[in-house]
Amino acid sequence: MYRTLIAGMVVLVSGCLSSPIVAPSPLLFHASRPATQATQIAALTLASAGFRVAQSDSQGTTLTANRWATHNGNEDFVRCRYPKGSDAAANRATTLFITFRAQRDTTSGSAVTVGGRVLTSYPGYQGTAMEIAPNDTDCVSNGSIERQLETALR
Repeated sequence: MYRTLIAGMVVLVSGCLSSPIVAPSPLLFHASRPATQATQIAALTLASAGFRVAQSDSQGTTLTANRWATHNGNEDFVRCRYPKGSDAAANRATTLFITFRAQRDTTSGSAVTVGGRVLTSYPGYQGTAMEIAPNDTDCVSNGSIERQLETALR
């Protein structure tokens, strides 16, 4: 009887634990276009998706971009620990940071690296007992904007 009860409790408790979410590794691929042209296409693709884009090197082949949204405004681009209908999601703000770098390849085209990082904050909880510090573990990139960039450059 106790063994059944203990087994049932273990199943119940393990079902309530949220599985950790893991960010995808940076995307590495070969683009058929020269580095400067690949960077221009990436900038247009990111801007069209609502990102603020900035050039971050003097050669014009490295970009940083970010997209800030409250609640579930970044749901097309991020995956989060707390579900969409939860109180935490209703109070959540996410900033998705994208880094893009194109380098001249030894053959033709360029070698491209695209990475994503998400900063999650909960402004609705500030000053309350439920206040959660901003972190980069509650939400991660789902890889979709990274794949969009790869498709645009192939």
